[in-house]
Order: sequence, then structure tokens, then C-alpha cells
Amino acid sequence: MKRKWAIIKIRFFLFFIFLFSFFLSAHSQQEPVTSIASLEKSQAIEKIASPIAQEFQESLKNILTTKIKELGPTGALEYCSLNAMPLTEKIKQKHGSTISLLKRTSDKVRNPLNKPDYAEKEALEIFLEAQRRHEPMPANYVQKVEQDWTIKYRYYKPIFIGNICLNCHGSTSQMSPSLKEELHKRYPMDEATGYKLGDFRGLITIEVSMFQEE
Repeated sequence: MKRKWAIIKIRFFLFFIFLFSFFLSAHSQQEPVTSIASLEKSQAIEKIASPIAQEFQESLKNILTTKIKELGPTGALEYCSLNAMPLTEKIKQKHGSTISLLKRTSDKVRNPLNKPDYAEKEALEIFLEAQRRHEPMPANYVQKVEQDWTIKYRYYKPIFIGNICLNCHGSTSQMSPSLKEELHKRYPMDEATGYKLGDFRGLITIEVSMFQEE
């Protein structure tokens, strides 16, 4: 009798472990819950992330300007396709104790590695909705992201099309045959052409690791 009761307890215990594991797995696979951060958190995170976003944007712009002068648009495209991601990682590592994510994303991506995740799609929609309504774009957006019992904070800065961007993101009818060929070769699924000066291009994403909460 005791042995039978022991077997029942073991089976019950294993069943409980199975249910708990199933619940944990299901919860971890849920999409994150996003919301606007509090004013206090937004101000603190903006103070940290804004200079990093500025450094990142200026670094990319300076390199692109130099390479267009040296190599022309086609050569600059080739260079950026090989070096933009390593440069992003280099700046992220420079601020590694402060941030856990540095990225560019858009609703119309060129590099598939920059495809927005769920939280970024939610952030993009805020800026795209302002665009659809012909309202002023927010200067930035700080987002609270809750998932797997963890709270993270992300800072988003909008990217707009400048004159230099039009070389590779403008109308394809204005591009040289060699540039169009290089675009197709390196980014066969490219969605990032047809922009005009001043258009909303996408976002810089910075996740501030020191503000993660359990």
C-alpha cells in the first residue's frame, strides 16, 4: 500500500512539473507587452541613449559621405553592405555596460537583419500614424517592454531621408544601371527605395540595459 501511494505521489509530482514547464514555455513564447514609459524613466533613459543615437547616426553619415566621394554610390553601397553591421556592433560594444541592443529598423527594410521585432513594430506604428495624419513626428519615444517577467526599456529615434540618402534610397529611375545591379545582387528583397527628401525612413533602437527590471 505504501509503495502504491509512493508511486502515485511520484506521478503526481512529475505531472505537476510537466504542467509548470508547459506553462513556462507558453508564457515565454508570448509576444511582449509594450507601453509608453513613465515620464521619470523616459527622461532618464533619453539622457543616456540620445548621445549614443547621435554618435551612431553621425558615424554612419560620415563614413557614407567619405565613401561616396571616394568610390561613388555603387562602391559606397558595397562598402556599407559589408561594414554597416560591424560598425553598429563596434559602437554597441563601446557602450556595452549601458546598452544591450543597438539597431536600425524600418517598415521597409533593406537588410533582412534589420527587420523589426514585435516591440519595434509597435514603436514604428506610432511614427507612421503621425505621418499618416500629417502630424509632427515625435522627437523620440521611450518604450516599456514586458516579457518573461522582465521589464526592459527601449529608446527610439526617428531617421529621416537626407540628400546623401537619396543616392541609394531615392527613385530607382535616377540610379545608374551599375547601382541598380549592385542593389539587386546584395539585397534581392530590398524594399527601401522610392523615398523623397525628408521622408521618414525608420528608427534607431537602443535598449538601455541598466534599466532592466525583474
